[in-house]
This record gives sequence, structure tokens and C-alpha cells, in this order.
Amino acid sequence: MLNQTAGQLLQDNPLVQLIQAQNFVGWIYSIDYDRALVMTNDLWKAEALGVPHNCFLIAATFDPSRFNETHEDDREVIVLRVVGSCKLPQDDDLVRTKIDHFQQQEDIFQVPSASDTVRRDFDDITRSQMQFGGLECRVLGTFFVRGDALCLGSDLESFSTATRLRVYRPRASALETIVNHIDPARREAALAEARALGIENPVAPLRVGTVRYTSTDRLHRGGQAEMVPVFIQPSDFLARRTAVLGMTRTGKSNMVKQTVSVVKRVADQSGVNIGQLIYDINGEYANANQQDRGSIADIYPDDTVRYRMLQTEGFLELQNNFYVQVNEGFGLIQRDLRERGRGSTVDYVTAFMNMSLDEPDAELGEGERHRWQRRQAAYFCLLFKAGYEPPRNLRVQFSANERVRNAVNAAAGEDLGNPGTGLPIAVAVRWFEAAREANQQNSLPGSSAGSRWIDDTLQNLLDMLVQSGRNGNFISGWRIITDGARFHSPRRAREVGGEIYEHLQAGRIVILDLSVGDPTIRSQISKEIASHVFNASMAVFVRGEQPPNILVYIEEAHNLIGKGMDLTETWPRLAKEGAKYRIGLVYATQEVSSVHPNILANTENWFVTHLNNDREIRELAHFYDFGDFSRSLLRAQDVGFARVKMLSGPFVVPVQIDRFDPEAARAQTAG
Repeated sequence: MLNQTAGQLLQDNPLVQLIQAQNFVGWIYSIDYDRALVMTNDLWKAEALGVPHNCFLIAATFDPSRFNETHEDDREVIVLRVVGSCKLPQDDDLVRTKIDHFQQQEDIFQVPSASDTVRRDFDDITRSQMQFGGLECRVLGTFFVRGDALCLGSDLESFSTATRLRVYRPRASALETIVNHIDPARREAALAEARALGIENPVAPLRVGTVRYTSTDRLHRGGQAEMVPVFIQPSDFLARRTAVLGMTRTGKSNMVKQTVSVVKRVADQSGVNIGQLIYDINGEYANANQQDRGSIADIYPDDTVRYRMLQTEGFLELQNNFYVQVNEGFGLIQRDLRERGRGSTVDYVTAFMNMSLDEPDAELGEGERHRWQRRQAAYFCLLFKAGYEPPRNLRVQFSANERVRNAVNAAAGEDLGNPGTGLPIAVAVRWFEAAREANQQNSLPGSSAGSRWIDDTLQNLLDMLVQSGRNGNFISGWRIITDGARFHSPRRAREVGGEIYEHLQAGRIVILDLSVGDPTIRSQISKEIASHVFNASMAVFVRGEQPPNILVYIEEAHNLIGKGMDLTETWPRLAKEGAKYRIGLVYATQEVSSVHPNILANTENWFVTHLNNDREIRELAHFYDFGDFSRSLLRAQDVGFARVKMLSGPFVVPVQIDRFDPEAARAQTAG
């Protein structure tokens, strides 16, 4: 009974469980802190189902069946990755032997002689020698046991050149332990971070795919037993930066959908609201297509809100109503003029760009408030003249004393009504045109003695309205703002950025379908919404409150957080500082070298598929141990074949990402 107990304890030891004697592949004959050279044999490799490039190997000195007799210094397992081959000292002699043999061949195929049933190529000793070869491996870390926990150090503490290290290719459960290992200290830190985000109950790791070493996977993934699952820690995504890198049609969108699904499950299981904002460049998340068998909106219909730049059933409009969201609309017009180089061309444009439409504080008095009302009313008339469709039944209201009204009616030749009770927008245009004409004849008096009813700002707006300067010269006037009408929707009742932020606070998935509409408008509106989300969360944080958990997804990220951008701009700032305000970012691109280096340097999670040129590979090789996969990333174009580095994971793991299954996601949501 005592022996059985000791045997059971031996089998339960996590280091012993990593060693699979049937998968022995050789011995280490040279090792240092970074590299190990392994002598292997064709037979041993065949029995272990091959040793693919980039596969994991483990090395240990102890006999797993006699672990209790192992010295304390040897109770560890070294983790290696195969990065290439290496020459053994006798390789040159064996190559000469092979060449001599091939030069003496008389036929392509081996043909038995009359006296032999089988003709031998080489003698047994030579053939045995030829089966040996060398593997070059990178040292990834060291497994050891502390207390009852399996720990992994990311380096080699010490090594002995005289030590006899046996090497094995881990498979099945041993490989699963390696690729899914989370260090106990990191696990505790992740739990603490989750609690800080409001997630009290830990969410179980979620499967993302299976281990895959090479494009050719005939042997190492030849059966169900070899499909070793890879799991991710859901908390790794929250308030973190995640890069999804690779060429078009290599599985980036599939990975983004997996991430959306993972985060949704985290929110549902933990009871914590996690808003997700998706910038959908191609419309594939907002709309179903044959290839994907369902969009995100189809899978989570009750928790998804879709926006579009065109009026479409099932979508909210993305544009603001410039007559309702006055400052937001005016800001867009100002930026549009600035980007088109119109910001400082002539005096009236400069004055228009520099004016303020902010409502004055009450303590400034009624006079200041009346001036603001007149200014805003004239601005509405300018919008109307420039083609900005007004909301139905819009009435423009502002104060005008009796002397001003009489002068305006006289100039118009008719009674245009009292603006204090509101005027239809078309009538308001005529009213202001007449007011300008009357003011040219005699300055219209303000309410207080000596004041003018038309101040300099209002005068500039009226000049633009009638396209005439103060000296009577023609000016473009309202025509300079006609391009901004693309950003306007008369049907929206409130500011779109604030509305989206409220959806995110409630834990909804917000999809901005940017597949239709003018690219310039899409870019500008996208930036406005990102800026609103960032500033709103920062304001909550500054007040000493907890901002909501938000995850933002962007594609073609090199266009938004490009290499030459200033870090104070909206997108780089969101990417760099957003984590402080509980804003996570998932960005997808095929141009690694074009993304701002500061953002790359602060990215915690990486999913990398095929890249098609050395320049991108070299840029990627600067991060973690992606340099080990340079050849594989350049060659393998298999869809979903990714190299994954997660915040909680100690090293890069090659993974075949599971295809996103809408039906499974629906079932999990229903459950």
C-alpha cells in the first residue's frame, strides 16, 4: 500500500507528467543560457511523429520513474523551441561518404543482385551513423515546482556542460500544459486586475484554437489526439492593446470575431458591462455574408447597435444634426475648412473659423445671451443657405426690439413676423438679409443706449449669407461650407458621440458600418467618435469615478495610428493612454512597420498570421520571440495559422485559430 501511495505521488508530480519517455528524441550535447544543440536520430524522430520546425521540446536529467531519487538541483524541466538544424562533428565525413556512394550509382532505384534479396547501400555502422543529426533550439524557460504549484521561469538559472540532458517532444497532455501554462504569480495578478475592473468571479479560460507548428501538418496534427487545444485568459483583453497582424484573407477578421465573442462571454458570465465599439471598414461585422454564416449583429441582436452613414432600416445614422448638435457640427465644419486649406485665406473666413457658438454663462447677463441667440440663428440660416437640410418644423427664435423689427420690415417691404416667437428657417433667412440691408442704411440700435444690434461677429455671418463684403465686393460666403453638409443628418435628435458612449456604458456592442459613404467623411466622423469616447472616459476618471470597460476594434490601423503621427492626436493617444481609462484596443493591419512604434512597444497581445515581405518580418522580430518564426511567417499562407503571444503567456505559441462559429456563439448566449 505504501509503494502504491508513493507511486501515485510520483505520477501526480507536475514535472514527471511533462516527461513522455516514448517521445524521446535525443540528447543535448551543448547548452548555454540562450541556446541548446541537440543530437537526434531519424528513428527517434519517427517514433515521436517527427520534430517540426518551431516545435516545443523539453529537456531533463531525471528518470521519471525514479524521480524521488533525483537530486534537488536536477528537479527541473527546460523548455526549448526548435529554430533550425545544426551540424554534428562527423557530418562532413558522412557527406563525403554519401557523395562517393551516389557517384557510383548505375540506376535510379535500388535493384537486388542475383545473389542478394536486398542490396545494401551502406554497411550497418555507416547507416547507423548517417541517421544522426543535430537540432538548434532556443531556451524558452525552466519549469520547476514551488510548493504544490508548477512554475515557469523565462530563462535558465544555471547549466552544467557535463549534465546528461535527455530531450523529448511533448505531445497531448504534456504539450497542453506547456502552451496553456500561467505562472501562479501572473494568475494572482490577473485576478487582482479583473477585480479592479469589477469582475469578482474569475472567468474560465476560453479556447482559441489548437497547436500547429508548420503549414505541412500531416504527422503532428494527424489525429484527434494530436489536436492540442490552446486557451486564452479573457482578462488579457480588457484595458489592453491587442495586435492582429497579417495579409488580407489570412484570418484577421475571424480572430476579431473570436475576440468579440470572448469579451461578450466574459461580460455575460461576470455580470459586468463591457462595451465594444467596432469600426467596421468593410461591413462584415454589421452585415451577414455567405462566407461567415452570420454577422455579429445577427448573433447578438439584443445587445448590438448598428450605425451607418446612409439612412438604412435597422441602422441608426452616424452623422450629427448640425441644428441640434451645434458645437459638434461647427467643429466639424472648422476642421473641414482647415484640412482643405481654407482656414486663413481671407479675413471673413478667419473670423468665421474663430467665432464661438458656446452658450454664455448666466452671470454674464441677458444682453450677452441675446447676442449669442442672434449669432446662432444667423449661423442656422447660413447652414440652410449652404444646403444643410433642416429638421422638420424647425423654427428659429431670437430677440429683436421693436425699432429693429420695424427697420427690418421696412427694408423687406413686408411684415416678416416677430423672431421672438420663432420664424420658419426660410423666413429667418429673409429676415436677416433685410436686417443687413437696414443696418447699412442706419446702424440698428441695441437694447441699451449706444449699443449696436449687429456686432462684428453677426455682421460677418450676414456678409457670408448674402455673399457680399462690407465694401460691396463679392465673396464666396456660404459656399465655403457646402462640403460639410455630408456630415449632417436632419433626422438625428441628439449628438451621436454621446449616444454611442451611453450604449458602451450599458455594455452593448456598437458597430459603425463604414463600408458606405465618402472616405473623408468616414475618417472624420470616426475620429470624432473616438475622441468623444476617450474624453468622456477621461472625464469620469478625473472625477475620481470608475470609467466603463470599453474595447475598441479598428481595421487598417496603419491609417489611424501611423508611424508619423503625433502622440497627441486622437488615435495614438487612445492607443497609448486608453488603458488608464479602461479602454482596450484591438487593431488589425497588414503593415506592421507603418504602425506607430510607441503603440507597438506597448502592445500586450499579438496574433500574427502570414506577412509577405522581409521588411515587415524584420519589424515584427523586434518583439518577444517572433524572430524564431521569421521563415514560417513569410512562407506559410494558411488561413488562420497564427503565432500568438498573450499577456499571460510566457512565449509565442503557433496556433491554428478555430473558425468563428456563429451557431456556437448563439448557443452560449442562450445558455
